[in-house]
Amino acid sequence: MKRDDLDGEVLCPAPEQLELVLARIESSAAFRGSARHRALLRYLVTRSVQGDASALKETVIALEVFERPAASFDPRLDSIVRVEARRLRLRLSEFFAGEGRELSLRITLPVGSYVPVLASVEVREPESATRRARDLVERGEHFLRLPLTQATLEQALERFDMAVRESPGHAPAYVGLARAWFNLASGWYHPPAVASEHAAEALRQALVLDDTNAVAHALLGAIQHQFEHDWEGAQRSFRRAVELAPQVAFVHSAYGRHLVAQGLLDEAERELLLARNLDPQYLNTRLHMVNLRIGQARLDDAEREIEGATDLAPDNMALEGLRGLLALQRGDGAAALRHYGRCCELLPDHAGCQASLAAAQAFAGDQAGSDATMARLQGRAVPPYIRAIVDTRSGRLAQALAQLRSAVLERDPNIVFVRVDPSFQRMHGEPAWRELLASIKPRPAD
Repeated sequence: MKRDDLDGEVLCPAPEQLELVLARIESSAAFRGSARHRALLRYLVTRSVQGDASALKETVIALEVFERPAASFDPRLDSIVRVEARRLRLRLSEFFAGEGRELSLRITLPVGSYVPVLASVEVREPESATRRARDLVERGEHFLRLPLTQATLEQALERFDMAVRESPGHAPAYVGLARAWFNLASGWYHPPAVASEHAAEALRQALVLDDTNAVAHALLGAIQHQFEHDWEGAQRSFRRAVELAPQVAFVHSAYGRHLVAQGLLDEAERELLLARNLDPQYLNTRLHMVNLRIGQARLDDAEREIEGATDLAPDNMALEGLRGLLALQRGDGAAALRHYGRCCELLPDHAGCQASLAAAQAFAGDQAGSDATMARLQGRAVPPYIRAIVDTRSGRLAQALAQLRSAVLERDPNIVFVRVDPSFQRMHGEPAWRELLASIKPRPAD
């Protein structure tokens, strides 16, 4: 499916012109039946034109448009603004693709933003992308190939967002946008519940434009599993990706990783071996194979996988972390300390590395050192899942369970791996453990 490619000049239109466009939108078939979206659109446009940036924030919108109580509104628990903004974007797309197709003033709401863009446009013949949009996507992908820090991910996000604005019908721009948001969520550089919603929205838009994009299906499967806890939906997405691109290592590798999380180790091994055969140099497959071998209790094989991956990435933080995990499985606290210490050197600003070091310190018997390391992280975004590992290694099982419950609530992407994570073996069999696993279930429909 294709949409018009629009070049636009961002502007501040005359009040009369803007009012006419808003009135056209509000009376259209796409908006007539939704008073909520008419009110949200008018609020966002009015406050934006007035220059009131403070009003274009999730909490303020919840209070002023959706009449949520100021004393109790919590965006982590109540996603109404994000959900309705997503639906508003879709209605705007529907309107400007249909009844409003000939209008020279267009209103869009970029993914991840509540600031509408008003642009004067010239409708062209259908094209998937301008040269500039393709260039922006290539530049965004460059930043995704660098070590994934918050800075590089935000640079990637900016390029993909610019590409979407440049060519709203270019599916790869939305896929890139989703990859950036996905990694911001996975690294806890942005609240994962919010960032994952932005990623899912971008992917679903990409698939509206091009349902044959296998990478988009595979990434959507990852989001459905890790953030939406919808394993059945994720399997459908992964299988569709494999059907569309059976010769692409990425789709088999991604599917294999998520099969590991479900404890389906034989199926995971088949997918990961397929990925390895298709692209022996793809590092992520090798990293997933290490986790698989640890899950299979084949620690010597895990060690060999690490040795092979080292030639591809001698100074890789994720690989160093797997060395630390393997050392813990072997009961070698001193080696675990060395490896997690190296992780911190490779990515000093990543709070998760410091917390992993604290877990190794507790395992090695240095509880005071572990507590001191965690104290230095006060006020920083440490994933509750990793805090749970620290508590488990420290013998604080009740606190570990409380952190895991927080991980479910906050959509920590690591939580789907809890079933197979050897860090929590001592909890298996407890009623509270079974209750925790039962809580990792699909989200209610918005």
